[in-house]
Amino acid sequence: MLLLFLLFEGLCCPGENTAAPQALQSYRLAAEEQLSFRMLQTSSFANHSWAHSEGSGWLSDLQTHGWDTVLGTIRFLKPWSHGNFSKQELKNLQSLFQLYFHSFIRIVQASAGQFQLELKPEAWLSRGPSPGPGHLQLVCHVSGFYPKPVWVMWMRGEQEQRGTQRGDVLPNADETWYLRATLDVAAGEAAGLSCRVKHSSLGGHDLIIHWGGHSIFLILICLTVIVTLVILVVVDSRLKKQSPVFLVGANTQDTKNSRHLFCLAQVSWIKNRVLKKWKTRLNQLW
Repeated sequence: MLLLFLLFEGLCCPGENTAAPQALQSYRLAAEEQLSFRMLQTSSFANHSWAHSEGSGWLSDLQTHGWDTVLGTIRFLKPWSHGNFSKQELKNLQSLFQLYFHSFIRIVQASAGQFQLELKPEAWLSRGPSPGPGHLQLVCHVSGFYPKPVWVMWMRGEQEQRGTQRGDVLPNADETWYLRATLDVAAGEAAGLSCRVKHSSLGGHDLIIHWGGHSIFLILICLTVIVTLVILVVVDSRLKKQSPVFLVGANTQDTKNSRHLFCLAQVSWIKNRVLKKWKTRLNQLW
């Protein structure tokens, strides 16, 4: 605040400096209004070792000063921006700004750990390509976490599975991270396994997902089969109810019966065809 006051006083109170240009008079406000001088700072931190700061000075809505980040000096944007300061005073003021920017960046970098962004991971399980007859590859996917360090392991109860294979930690498009961990097991030994994830964002509460033995894709297929069968049964039932019976007119009755039998044959063919396809598909998956 002291630096702002000194600079403001030097600009607005030129004193005995008769060389102050008349251009400054156009920016004097009416007596009842206040003249404000503001300083703005913008600092960017790309990582723990790189930072960039910019500064500017404004007399109301007019920019009068800037900060040269390369030379570490004040830039005077108007002929009268020097105000009433002597060369030595400007040099001292410039040194104070250099000290401030340098100290500010060091303090922020030293405190960066306290403001570090943390994002919780999401995890899901899937089945990978079969490693051999009678064996399964279990895959644990972990994504969306930040920062990068993470611990992922296949577990049986509290026992770590040493066969766990971890892939590389890969970046996502949103600058979070992704990791997958696989485990090859015999088909009959998959039950009771789980994937455990440890990350700083979880606050000591590990993320645990249990292997259910069936993939989501397989469950969806089973649900689709059931819904299809229900629809076929309903259609068959409605066709039977809507079939008319006439006691007179042998030709008419024979025609209706023929149509009804034809519809039943179509429904039966569709039913058998669908069931055969789904049965083949399920056998392939199992």
